[in-house]
Amino acid sequence: MSDADVLAAALPLLILVAIVFLVILVWGLFLISQNQVGILTRKMGGRRMPPGQVIARHGEVGVQSATLMPGLYFRMPVIWTVMKVPVTEVGDANIATVESIDGRPLPKGRLLGDEVECNQFQDAEKFLDGGGYKGPQVAILRPGKYRINTIAFNIKMWTAAHINSEQVGVLTAQDGQPLPSRFIVAPQPTLVPTKERPNARQHNYFQDGQAFLDSGGFRGPQLDTLQPGRYYVNPLLFNVDVKSVADVPPGFVAVLRSNVGEELDRPDAKPVPVTDSPNFDQTVTSSVETLLTPDRGRRGIWQTPVAPGKYNLNPIAFTAYMVPTSAIMVDWASSDRPTSPEMSRPSTIPSKDTSSYPYLDTQTTRGESFFRFSQLKVTSKDGFQLEVDVRMVIRILPDNAAFIIARFGSVFNLIQQIVHPLIDSSFRNNAGEKKALEFVQSRTQLQVEALEKARTEFAKYMVEAQNLLISYIAVDETLLKTQTEKEIAIQQQAQYQQQALAEEQRIAVQEKTARANMQPQVVQAVLQVEINENNAKALVKQAEGVRDSTRLRADGDGAAIRTVGQAQADAYNAQAIVIGPERVALVKVMEQVRDGGVRITPDTYVSTGADSSGGANTLFTAYLATLMAKGSSPASPTKSPPLSAGSSTTSAPSAKKSDPSS
Repeated sequence: MSDADVLAAALPLLILVAIVFLVILVWGLFLISQNQVGILTRKMGGRRMPPGQVIARHGEVGVQSATLMPGLYFRMPVIWTVMKVPVTEVGDANIATVESIDGRPLPKGRLLGDEVECNQFQDAEKFLDGGGYKGPQVAILRPGKYRINTIAFNIKMWTAAHINSEQVGVLTAQDGQPLPSRFIVAPQPTLVPTKERPNARQHNYFQDGQAFLDSGGFRGPQLDTLQPGRYYVNPLLFNVDVKSVADVPPGFVAVLRSNVGEELDRPDAKPVPVTDSPNFDQTVTSSVETLLTPDRGRRGIWQTPVAPGKYNLNPIAFTAYMVPTSAIMVDWASSDRPTSPEMSRPSTIPSKDTSSYPYLDTQTTRGESFFRFSQLKVTSKDGFQLEVDVRMVIRILPDNAAFIIARFGSVFNLIQQIVHPLIDSSFRNNAGEKKALEFVQSRTQLQVEALEKARTEFAKYMVEAQNLLISYIAVDETLLKTQTEKEIAIQQQAQYQQQALAEEQRIAVQEKTARANMQPQVVQAVLQVEINENNAKALVKQAEGVRDSTRLRADGDGAAIRTVGQAQADAYNAQAIVIGPERVALVKVMEQVRDGGVRITPDTYVSTGADSSGGANTLFTAYLATLMAKGSSPASPTKSPPLSAGSSTTSAPSAKKSDPSS
């Protein structure tokens, strides 16, 4: 058989072998990208794993602890299988806890496996060879990317502990040394290396769980807290409970009761004998009422209170009791009675939990506290039921706040056990010694006496009584009726007296008003008198002037007349000498006739034609003459009416004036 025949016969086999080789080559090549992790599993050709082992290492058959980093790899497909998984990525606000499915068993009493150097669980083989424990691990994965064998380690994501402002993180350890039964709060771990704990160190606010365990940390509530911020704390090791900060409002102090430290041993003691004359001024004899110094390692009440402010207080380690140091108002009043005056307090009394004291809501302000009771019901000496509304103002000094809490436990107990019984009994006793009206009328004195008694008694309990006010006293209406009528009568008498005085005053006012109203006329009259006086004086002066002027005029006229008369006399004398005295007189008469001064003829002449001596004719003639005289005037004579037959009327012609020159 020739070589060509042999080659031709072997060619299909060679092709088959080449194909198989290519298939195996392609099948056995593995490319691991940057965001992947290759996990190998050996199927054959290696040693068997010991019993109880889960993850193979050093060539054992099974899932290998070693992983493949990014790159191109060839593994015999028949022997190996490769599983590609994404890298583990932890966000900025997260952490990841790790649980190993293989390793040494955890020691008895432990919940978490100690930290082993294994490059943040990225080298599982090193973890197992280094003695890593099976189960949850103390170490955690912080934000970042990790190439972890997710078959060897189970990864669980958690949100990192975040503490906001005005909050505090209270931690409770789940692993560590068991907490002794005499402790409530775990003692702080050792923070510096010692002979007993050479690996002790700072745990960086519980973020280094292994340091906490190496330093001897105890399980249970921890004294230290987490302040505002973000913390990468293993949630399998610590439970983080977020609480609000302690807020001590203005007007209050906080008395702290420490729960830190070992329970105190108390020696056996015999009962204290009871005095036969107990009073409010008894001294503190029991050891449970004594105060502790501010020692953080001992339980008890701190003597120095906490001032107003905000504190990152661990509520498990310390219990804060709010004590008001400003005015504490205690009211005994009924809010349901319509006649009761409103006080500066809520209109309704909501049910409140005493543990939430002080009450801060929309109806109250910081620094104020209200303790309210029903009104005081007392019975007077004469058997009348009275209801008294009282407000008491007390104050506790800050230095005495711890003693109040040590002896009474709370301000509520102080009010209930001391203040309320004392004020109630004081008013009851006072009312029983007085009649109802006397009790009501002595309200001011009652306030003073009750306040003085309260100050004396409260001082024994280190409480300062500042003021006591009686706001209202409700009295039986039947009792007040006669008193009211009497008072009304008295008031009416006083009213009538006042009305009489008012009327007198009104009269005086009206008189003064009338005088005031007439005042302008009075002034006008006075002024008129003065004017009249001045007018009279003026008239006198005028009369004197007229007199003088008349006298002077008369003197002048007289002188003129005398001069004229003298001239006329001289003229008459000259005429008399020339024509004679009789003719001068006749000339003057004729001048008077001429001038109309003398009448020589009648205005109307009536004649009847009969004998003029007859009486009838004479009377009739006179009557006609009178009528005609009335009907005519000398200046314009009228036409006479027609006369009877036989009568005639003749008018005398008026005399002509003579011309003096003729």
